[in-house]
Amino acid sequence: MSAPTEERAASGNPLSALVEGARGIAGRQTRRVVNTLRLAGGLDRPQTGCSPHTVIWHKGRATLRHYIGGSGGRPVMLVPSLINRSHIWDMRPNDSFVQGLLALGYEVYLVDWGVADERDAKNTLSTYVDDYLPATFAAVEEDAGQPPVVVGHCFGGVVTTLWAASYPDQAAAVVCLGVPTNWLEMGPLAQMTRQGRLNPEDLLDRTGNLPPITLLRAFQMLKPLGDLTGYVTLWSRLDNREAAQAIWALTDWAHDHVPFPGATFVEMIRRISRENGLATGRVVLADRERKLADITVPFLNLYGTHDHVTPPPSVTPLGALVGSHDAETIAIKAGHIGLLVGSSARRRTLPILHEWLAARSLGPRPES
Repeated sequence: MSAPTEERAASGNPLSALVEGARGIAGRQTRRVVNTLRLAGGLDRPQTGCSPHTVIWHKGRATLRHYIGGSGGRPVMLVPSLINRSHIWDMRPNDSFVQGLLALGYEVYLVDWGVADERDAKNTLSTYVDDYLPATFAAVEEDAGQPPVVVGHCFGGVVTTLWAASYPDQAAAVVCLGVPTNWLEMGPLAQMTRQGRLNPEDLLDRTGNLPPITLLRAFQMLKPLGDLTGYVTLWSRLDNREAAQAIWALTDWAHDHVPFPGATFVEMIRRISRENGLATGRVVLADRERKLADITVPFLNLYGTHDHVTPPPSVTPLGALVGSHDAETIAIKAGHIGLLVGSSARRRTLPILHEWLAARSLGPRPES
């Protein structure tokens, strides 16, 4: 009977608790050091964008991926922004929007814009709205045998919306995630460009494009302590190998911008920012007016309540500008990137999207 008494005494001993606490801290520090060395040495860096796929269309730097593992269900075409690498949709094996859709039974296609160079400098918004997106849409429809649901994120959503306004009634539905609409609400950078203090042509490099470093600095202006916060978060969770890999992958993606085609950037500043064209519901591209009221297919406008890139006031007007009688705006507790990755995407974005489509008989199966 003495042993249990001695154990209870030891467990209540402050010195014993202090020693155990020190051992725990030392263990975490050791794991941090090991994980840091493995990440820094390239031994443990997470693989990104690695879901198996085939390329079914290409033009210039752009390609269209069809992901393996679908079950012949409703096709979904994902449209990323022009300024980031597309693997944000397929970040890691256990954190992938693409894999989430496949698991729900959809056929998944992804537009990959590639890396723009001097050959893309003269690409205008019309190049993407009237050329690339109609071509990729047609390729998906031919491959899948039915029109896809088209899902656009950020500036990819701007292109998607203008395409839908230009070619109404083609998509099974249009879904926008964090799409900037009222550029009066886009923060200090938009204010500078609207007031003419920044001439967009002056920001282009020798290739005629907006260089990636300029984009990176622009986003850092929106959240000056973002990098520091990210590094602190990474250090605090380095003892957890899985968490450290997730943070590393996201941080690496966020710093890996690609050049923005120069003519598109200039047009974005003049038509979308200064004229605030989307908020008026009318944008002129290639001498043709595109009216958001012409969009009549089911339309879902999703936004993150903690989004600092496209703040809620800039996104919420979109649903009311389209002409569809079935247009809905839904807020999600997430940030701009959290709409696509992490627990918020798995627990909120994907289930909400799936339920919304299923309620309109647009779920994984055509007649579901």
